[in-house]
Amino acid sequence: MTCILSMGLVVPAYAEVVTQKKEKKEKKKKEKKPYVWTMPALTGNKDFDDYLKLCDDLNNKIVSYSENIVFYEVAEVHVIDESGEKDIQYHVVDSAGNLRSANKAYQQNFDLITAYPLIALDMTNLGLASTNASLALTDLGLNAISYGKYLKAGPILIGRGGKEMKEIYKRARNQAKQIKALKEGKIDDIKALNAEINASDVEAGTASIRVIEKQKTNYDTELEKVTQEDNETPIEEMEIPEEEF
Repeated sequence: MTCILSMGLVVPAYAEVVTQKKEKKEKKKKEKKPYVWTMPALTGNKDFDDYLKLCDDLNNKIVSYSENIVFYEVAEVHVIDESGEKDIQYHVVDSAGNLRSANKAYQQNFDLITAYPLIALDMTNLGLASTNASLALTDLGLNAISYGKYLKAGPILIGRGGKEMKEIYKRARNQAKQIKALKEGKIDDIKALNAEINASDVEAGTASIRVIEKQKTNYDTELEKVTQEDNETPIEEMEIPEEEF
């Protein structure tokens, strides 16, 4: 009887260990490391080298835009004076709630929006170059073994560019529209645009906007700075295309 009970206790414990090992193994399979592009030495073969250069150029653009762009937002700023009176203003702010130049933010978005079609063209050209590189691989002789692995870079970078850059492009268009609405005093439009990039707000059918408070003395100091920056950055000729690319 004792032996049977002991075995009855051991089996579930063993089954639990097996299950845990299986879950860990499956988790390891799912956690893939992001692809990191490193430009190799050129081969001397024009078709393959052109392909490598296009990979490097597209990778640099993706990294540059993904890591360097800073998105702001339009917020409702409650300015509190010494008597406690509140004045409501609307401004472009950063994540810490500091006022930012609306014109500079708009210019950043404009530059990215106008650059995106060129990046999309780069991805198309890289797709075509991938075919030529595959055919040229056999001409590399013994180097074909070491350079063959770079053939997977093209599709990976195109996929990454198509996903990451498209999301950045859409967000840049949204923010540019918000800043334009801000300058035209269309606060309801800002709230609706803000809801477009906030999934929870869209599902709830509500339009929201961030609200922050500032003491008037601090507000006046920040406002003077951003006003000067706005004056130094004219954006009248920076028209965002109506149609999304």
